[in-house]
Amino acid sequence: MAAPNESERGADSAGVLSASTLAALWADLEREPTSGDLVLAAPTPRPMTRRIQTQDQDPVADHVAAELGPTGTLLFLVPGRASGADLAAWRNALWPAVHIIAHYSAGADGLARRTLGGTQRLAGCPTLPGTVLVGRPRALVLSPEATVEKFDSNAAGWSGDPASTGYGHHRWMRRFVGLFAPLPAAGSAGQPLRILDFGCGGGWVGIEAALAAQAAQMTQAARPSAAVELCSFDPSPEMVRLTEENALAAGVKCFSGRTGFGHAPPFPAAGEAPFDLVLSSGVASFAPDAEAWFDGLCACLRPGGTLVVGDIERRAAGMRRRRSQKPLLPVRELNALSRSRARLLLERHGLTITDAAGYQLTRPIPELMHLSETRLGGLLAKPLLLLNRLAASSNRGLGLPPQAAFDSWVIAAKSSA
Repeated sequence: MAAPNESERGADSAGVLSASTLAALWADLEREPTSGDLVLAAPTPRPMTRRIQTQDQDPVADHVAAELGPTGTLLFLVPGRASGADLAAWRNALWPAVHIIAHYSAGADGLARRTLGGTQRLAGCPTLPGTVLVGRPRALVLSPEATVEKFDSNAAGWSGDPASTGYGHHRWMRRFVGLFAPLPAAGSAGQPLRILDFGCGGGWVGIEAALAAQAAQMTQAARPSAAVELCSFDPSPEMVRLTEENALAAGVKCFSGRTGFGHAPPFPAAGEAPFDLVLSSGVASFAPDAEAWFDGLCACLRPGGTLVVGDIERRAAGMRRRRSQKPLLPVRELNALSRSRARLLLERHGLTITDAAGYQLTRPIPELMHLSETRLGGLLAKPLLLLNRLAASSNRGLGLPPQAAFDSWVIAAKSSA
């Protein structure tokens, strides 16, 4: 294939932005420009809408991947008045070379910097001949260091707020995944039932499974409740601390927590037994290498054990709409897998799929939940939770509504004995 010309890959830095504008942008980003940075003007026309994570990468993304340093910053000028859909199209075209973390646009009162956290006005800065997208390499955004920093700073929000009207939905989602598969027996007679929460976050998926196992064993005099062992790990030390706090407060009798990453999980360590039940919810979409992550996930499971994995669904109608209209999105929404892709990766490891379901109805249900929480005092919380539960049950049993109607999926599988 011929190399892309300048109209396909964009114009390089000379003349794209004035020296004063560049100085203002670098100052606001609190960065000194380096040789690894890249300043480009978008080629024309706007890229065609394409599917995220296809094999066809846009020529401009090829150019960025080749020229941007591993810790560099991309400043990508989209000339003129660009709509949100225009900016989203360029964001999609630049993925997976970079993830767009912010954009700058000019107004009557100076520049505005927009991030997922909100809009900041920068009075007195130069005007812009368009909108500047700010990108960082995907590998950097999903790096171990960035992951630890992100989740350490956000750990407090992952347990949910019991006073919130949406707390029932928060707990239902975690219970749905934690109890999705029948609890297996321990691998050996007289040994504890070993449960692993693979990327635990606030810990509630593993906690739900451990509490259910303890309750089941309370009816078996020969197997006291202490014969359930919950192990949890997360990249974030603060998440592991929070999980231990939640587990002990909830009544889990035997808990062990460690820090680590999915591609090289800290459980089981040398000399430790593999797990009877491995659970992972909402983690795969943060993995820079999905295949390596599934390698780590499946390696933790004993022969004949049960695995349950769930995450967001990139093909959901609401997710597709967000990708086509919103210039800024969390990196996991671009990096997410589909249920069918996850199923294929599990089957490649020799696992047999035993159950699967979609859950969390897509647009407009999340928007209605937000409206209920912020404007209506929780008026719609219970009806929407009931609707989500009924829809998930219907998809699980009948395949209707289809997976595209759900923002999340969950799959249960067993390894061969």
